[in-house]
Amino acid sequence: MRKIIRKTILKIMITGLFISQTPYAPAALGDTSEVEIMTKNLQVYTEPEEGARANFILYEGMRIKPEEIMTKNGESWTEFSAGNQNYWVKWMEGGGKTMKTIQKNKKTTIVDSYGILEMPHRYAVKLVKLKGAKGRLETYRKKSDEYIFQYEYDVTYPEEGPKSKYGDMKTVGGNIVRYIYRTAKSGMNGRDQFGEPFGVYKISYPMPHDALPYFLEGKMGTSGYNNIPTIRTQNGRLIPHPHSLMGADILIHTAQKGSRGCINVDNEAMSFLYHNDLNALNEREIIPLVIYDEDVEAPPMGNLF
Repeated sequence: MRKIIRKTILKIMITGLFISQTPYAPAALGDTSEVEIMTKNLQVYTEPEEGARANFILYEGMRIKPEEIMTKNGESWTEFSAGNQNYWVKWMEGGGKTMKTIQKNKKTTIVDSYGILEMPHRYAVKLVKLKGAKGRLETYRKKSDEYIFQYEYDVTYPEEGPKSKYGDMKTVGGNIVRYIYRTAKSGMNGRDQFGEPFGVYKISYPMPHDALPYFLEGKMGTSGYNNIPTIRTQNGRLIPHPHSLMGADILIHTAQKGSRGCINVDNEAMSFLYHNDLNALNEREIIPLVIYDEDVEAPPMGNLF
């Protein structure tokens, strides 16, 4: 009888160990092959434990393809791959889920992954991309927590669709709040009808959201991904976004100049935008930019979200 009891206890212990340590099948994740990050930022580890080396961060709105779930020390971890390397993130953190399955046919929503709207700012800009490589640019002045509509500008750009790589001629898109900043240091500067010079607004591209697909495909290493800035300054100036296989220097500039993915505004309108409408104090003043691609439902004028 004692032998039978011992065998039974041993069997229970082994079964419990198997349940708590063995990865579950991908089917436990549901019918979707992708999940979307729900938290502002999610730390990624080399092993399913917090003591492991932390490599990089995933931001809200990013999407990954989980391969399996492991329960370890009472915590659920999700494994995914980037290139030839496997990484781990927590499926649950702080009592809530860190990611959600993506619903089919659901409109993409805009997320402020980098807290740009939480920063002090005087203006905000909305770009609505329409069919035919045309769209509209709307400017707003912020008063307290309210955005007051100012002006609307017709814009054009070389090709439709969100930018995917260097030289594709497409314009920046995506489901994240970006930012622009005013600068006169560009080869795309213009002059109005009176010969008055004006500069451009540089768009924050690339950002980690733009780099993630390349990183997951193994076309970019961890250091390259981590080098993509969100908002970074040095000696009181914004650090330019690095040139890479994704491209860089995407601008809002005069339509009299050539364009390889930039947003073009009529010459006189661009002069007014630069000198009067979004008259930033200096090149360090960040202006939030919300871009609505064709697959994103744009709200009524006056509402950023």
